[in-house]
Amino acid sequence: MSKAGVHYDPIYELHDTGAFHPESAERYRVLRMALEGLGSDYVRVLGRRAKVSEILLAHEHYYHDLVYMDVERFADQLRTGDTAICEESYDVALAATGAVLNAVDQVMDGALQAVFCAIRPPGHHATATKGSGFCIFNHVAIAARYLQEHHGLKRIAILDWDVHHGNGTEEIFIEDPSVFYVSLHEEGIFPHTGPASETGRGKGKGATLNIPLPQDSTGELALKAWDALVAPAMDQFQPEFVLVSAGFDAREGDPVGGLCWKDDTFAELTKRAARIAQKWSQGRLVSALEGGYDPAGLAAGALSHVEALGEIYLGR
Repeated sequence: MSKAGVHYDPIYELHDTGAFHPESAERYRVLRMALEGLGSDYVRVLGRRAKVSEILLAHEHYYHDLVYMDVERFADQLRTGDTAICEESYDVALAATGAVLNAVDQVMDGALQAVFCAIRPPGHHATATKGSGFCIFNHVAIAARYLQEHHGLKRIAILDWDVHHGNGTEEIFIEDPSVFYVSLHEEGIFPHTGPASETGRGKGKGATLNIPLPQDSTGELALKAWDALVAPAMDQFQPEFVLVSAGFDAREGDPVGGLCWKDDTFAELTKRAARIAQKWSQGRLVSALEGGYDPAGLAAGALSHVEALGEIYLGR
């Protein structure tokens, strides 16, 4: 029986961000077509619509209602900031969250061990009260709370590699010692958060690990930082489940980012994340798509991620 799965769905192409927007339906279409060419040993994981109660695991009720009302009023942007929307965006965002939760359920039930969820819009900039940076709902943050509330897990790791810091995820868990948030990102760019000095607050002190990387740095530096900082932190935390916010805008040539990672960087990061999951989490891992704005580059980087999961979980 296959231990690895992948989720993709044309529904995400209904989220229309307008002409020339970097987080476009076209970037997703190219990725979806690439994933359709995967071998049959990867299970195609279906999605579902998230319930409002599930969205509220990580978001305030009034923010959920704001999203719903802005979409219903045919706004072209959330009133909280720089997040483009259309009349389908609320339904698509619920589908994206629901797909991640369905993947989590399948992993927890033992049907699979690892799943990559190719979804949009992305999520890691969305805070409990605000959409930002192309993000509406924070799918990975909701999944972490869902694992705790519905599956009784106590320690969740969120590993975030993206050219941008996941400020929304960090803010949601900044005082929570039960969710360890790690971010590898480029320093000095949007959202201008995530300094190495931020390690959590209150009871959550020590459960945040930010690794800002200099502009134009290669994947080699990211991997060295991982080995020196992330691996020992995870050995100390001993997560029961690994969630990955998988961004591919740190890839060389991305129009938004300023890092110079190659496809094998994403493969090596994936293998390292999977080894953490195998060591501490019974192999349980779910990743969700975040950034990546060159369509061909996104497809190449994401395929490297999925193929690395196949190497670990399928013995390919």
